[in-house]
Amino acid sequence: MKKLLALWGCCLSLATAAQQLPVLCYHNITTPGQHQNDLLHVDSRQFEQQLKTLADSGYHTILPDEMVALLQQHKPFPARAVMITFDDSHDVHYSIAAPLLKRYHFKGVFFVMTVTLNKPHYLSSANIKALSDEGHTVASHTWDHPRPDGYQDWDKELLLPRRQLEKITGRPVWYIAYPFGAYNDSIIAHVKQAGYKAAFQLNRRPEAPNELYTLRRMLVDGRWSGTQLLREISGYVTP
Repeated sequence: MKKLLALWGCCLSLATAAQQLPVLCYHNITTPGQHQNDLLHVDSRQFEQQLKTLADSGYHTILPDEMVALLQQHKPFPARAVMITFDDSHDVHYSIAAPLLKRYHFKGVFFVMTVTLNKPHYLSSANIKALSDEGHTVASHTWDHPRPDGYQDWDKELLLPRRQLEKITGRPVWYIAYPFGAYNDSIIAHVKQAGYKAAFQLNRRPEAPNELYTLRRMLVDGRWSGTQLLREISGYVTP
């Protein structure tokens, strides 16, 4: 009986670890005709079509606090839950993406690289404060988006952005997305030391024993229709 219970507990743990929350990653939201849609660009009409399809299909958003709590408690994610994230601090995340999220009753996660604060075409401090006040999550994308071998000053890349964003929003910043989705054991160790609760990468499944620091996201192709996005999500969540 004890062996059966142990086996059941092991299987439960593996099943919980295998569950996948669809975490969508966007970069540039463009004006239609401005740029060809691809992995890093989606025009506002296509973006809205994707959001509308999610909403019409019964999807709702959750934010990192809830995701991490459920993982830590070994509880399943809600049915048809999705996370919508944005990288690289583009000003259109505030001017275009956020109003569309609001239209469909979604909340987003905005990963901000703080070297661009208040610069032309990037998020201003006022934008970031407004996003936070509207219930979105503001998180770190490092200081200046280094490659894995480019972290010369860990405090500047990891601690400074947290302090800057916390000062702007008045709220704690617990989460970070690795630039290029790239990481290694040294980066994970420094991210933990800097006080982040979890970190997001791209495409690969979370890796034991650092599942919370290798949370998976999927790049959304701007060429996908809403129906194609649903198909991609379906494949993504299959263990």
